[in-house]
Amino acid sequence: MTRRDLITFFTLSFMWSLSFIFYRVGVPEFGSIAFASLRVLFAGATMLVFVLLNPKNRQGIRTKWKLLTVVGLFSTAIPFVLFSFSAQSVNAGVLAVLNASVPMMSGFIASTFFNDKLAKKQILGLVIGVIGVIILMSENLVGEGVSGSGLLPLGYALLGCVGYATGANITRNYLQDLSPIPITAGSIIIASIVMLPIGLYEFPYGKSISLQAWVSVICIGVFSTAIALVFMNQLIKNIGPTRATSITLVIPIFAIFFGYILLNEALDIFAIVGSVVILFGTYLSLNLSIKGLIRS
Repeated sequence: MTRRDLITFFTLSFMWSLSFIFYRVGVPEFGSIAFASLRVLFAGATMLVFVLLNPKNRQGIRTKWKLLTVVGLFSTAIPFVLFSFSAQSVNAGVLAVLNASVPMMSGFIASTFFNDKLAKKQILGLVIGVIGVIILMSENLVGEGVSGSGLLPLGYALLGCVGYATGANITRNYLQDLSPIPITAGSIIIASIVMLPIGLYEFPYGKSISLQAWVSVICIGVFSTAIALVFMNQLIKNIGPTRATSITLVIPIFAIFFGYILLNEALDIFAIVGSVVILFGTYLSLNLSIKGLIRS
């Protein structure tokens, strides 16, 4: 892993963590499912511009449209819908911990189906990282973690995580000859077509939506989805699906930090200790070498 990859990794963590802020602003007005649908639609519109401006991107999508359809469904459309349903009865702490299981799932898929084995150091790092997320989100895990229909919402979230892990492995193993832009454009545009009827059905017609809510859904679609997935697909190609999806361990750190800075949320000792544990686990899971990074 080069220094450039590491910068991309943390930049992407920053971009995705902002989605938590956007969700908190927009979801109360749009509703979780309508907000997720609009997120994908704005992301699809953004990537459509890249497709129209560059014939090479269109050619790449035409040659790999079947695989891009699978990636779009598994990495975007299905997980977004599943997490939207889950978020209606599962709190943020539980969702963050479940989301942190993505790199483990990705590693299992990679080693089982693609013979891409993880080193013991990386496995240990993933376990430590998940423990750090549990510590970080411990306050949100206490009390009413799940309401409503019991384990079913947890199953939705876990299936969404399986989708993320599957899509990342398909991208690494079958789309290496495409650049990140046609991969992202093809998969998101296809996902936006799938999400369009859901968005139309769930949109809160007749309700007054504030400018802040519209800005939040546009920003999460353009920056925290379209542009962020371009970086993610590049990262998957460079360092592999398991190390790339380890980003789910770091995102809660940024999310809590921005919640503290922008929303005046509490920052306690668990957040600090959990963040340190996560960073140590991430260091191991990425199989980093300080000397190698300095040389690069």
